[in-house]
Amino acid sequence: MARTIKKMNIKKTDQLQSTSWKIMEYVAENKSKFLVILGILVFFILSSSGWYLYRLNYEKNAHKMYSSAFSFNHKNELNTVKLYEELVKKYPNSDAATIALYSLGNIYFNLNEVDKSIDAYKEFIGKAKGKNDLTALAYIGLGYCYEVKKNFTEALKSFENSINYCIGGSYEGIIYRNMARIHEETNNPKKAVEYYKKALEQTTDPSMEVLIKRKISILG
Repeated sequence: MARTIKKMNIKKTDQLQSTSWKIMEYVAENKSKFLVILGILVFFILSSSGWYLYRLNYEKNAHKMYSSAFSFNHKNELNTVKLYEELVKKYPNSDAATIALYSLGNIYFNLNEVDKSIDAYKEFIGKAKGKNDLTALAYIGLGYCYEVKKNFTEALKSFENSINYCIGGSYEGIIYRNMARIHEETNNPKKAVEYYKKALEQTTDPSMEVLIKRKISILG
């Protein structure tokens, strides 16, 4: 039995040596090809590492600028706007720039620059990834902008879109109230009542419940 195992080990060693020699012979015969392939691999590894470090530094600088802008928020909105705009211009492909666009939408609306607010919200929505509450809020903000401009068709579309991005039913009560209000503005009391009832189902605030019930009573 010991001799059999020894023979098997010797056989495996011979096979390994044979394979190694074949590889070495192939490399020797195809030295130029091998060096080209090796060069490509080294270039790919270095490029990937360089790109990773570049993106890491890019995002770090963008977030640093966002933090500086955020510290001005609620203190000096004009300075905040300038910093956010600079961030979006300097680091357009960063996550921080995407969030800055949402913040710009809110600030522009507060400053009564509705068209700029619309552009910022739309750009944010175009860059935002996946289903999330921030996108839902951006659509709500967009709806308010269109409502201010008396563009009730687009306002309603924006509020409808916001429902699709809510996670776990968050903000649904607010959105349904907004939709009901738009139907009320456009003289469609039946639809307004329908959405006020939906809003009532999502409302937990007693004072808001009283207001919605009063609306339903008046319109119904």
